[in-house]
Amino acid sequence: MSDVLRNIFTDEIVRRLRKSAANSPSAEFRCRVLSLRHGKISQPHSDAREQQPYEQTRERWEQWIATAISAGLFQEPHGAELRSRLTGIDHDGFRSALAECMTCWALSSELGLKVQPHPSGRGRCVLEFAVETSQGEINFEVKSPRLRSSTHFGSEPDASAAALNVYSTALAMRAALRCANRQFARAGRNILVIALLDIEKGYAAALDESWPTCLIRAFYGEQRVIIARSGGSGHQLMAEGNFLQRLGGAPRFTRISAVIGLEDCRSRPKLRAAVLHNPYSQKPVDFSIFGEWSQFGAFEDEVRCFRPAAYAREGPILYEAVYR
Repeated sequence: MSDVLRNIFTDEIVRRLRKSAANSPSAEFRCRVLSLRHGKISQPHSDAREQQPYEQTRERWEQWIATAISAGLFQEPHGAELRSRLTGIDHDGFRSALAECMTCWALSSELGLKVQPHPSGRGRCVLEFAVETSQGEINFEVKSPRLRSSTHFGSEPDASAAALNVYSTALAMRAALRCANRQFARAGRNILVIALLDIEKGYAAALDESWPTCLIRAFYGEQRVIIARSGGSGHQLMAEGNFLQRLGGAPRFTRISAVIGLEDCRSRPKLRAAVLHNPYSQKPVDFSIFGEWSQFGAFEDEVRCFRPAAYAREGPILYEAVYR
């Protein structure tokens, strides 16, 4: 165990988490991960296979937090507040703090961007970080909405639960965007990061099979199958997502350049990332800064996916997700 986690999660903090573990699955999970620093986990009779996911999680947390420390996120005047959320009992506070560390690591390590902590936003708002690019400064705000998986119901339980999961996740993401929109200044380039962490029971069921369908639905809309009278079928984008909504004929969220979705899942060794560009942004961002992350855009009422390496040769590819 490195000094990174030991300096953040002291013995007193781990003891406090252990006391809360009986009534909090999140605290129990954190306690098991952090207890590995002593060479054991908090549950007896655990074999190597049971311990492996906790070891992998610990390694990821170490990397994320170490990167955040190096970037200056834990420095004052805002570092104490971040540390308090990260080490507290409250599940939502821990998730939001760890999401900021994860995002800092992804921007720094996967995209090679130099993160500057806590730039100013709209009014007195303080954002998570900024990066300097050839387009100038880009501001980032991180949100980590809590996802809830539905129980099976109806004549087709699996399909019904999956459809409700996509719908409820999209609603949570839309609420996060509305909140971030109030924090961003109109004059800058602004990116919202939806950071999702696998730190509670039911998470995988809520999102795992619907990525990136939930992002597409939240910010572009739902793609439905249309049956013509002649018998043929096609797809039609129902432009109800945040980016394509219009109020009085004008798009609503023009100060947000793009949304990045980042997902951490214990069953996968790497983060999943998707970038959704806002076609009505006043300050769009260049797709080249996102490396090999999958990117999406709305082109003539269709959602298309592209990666920079193939974009020049092939152009954007139609995204034909099956919405459940």
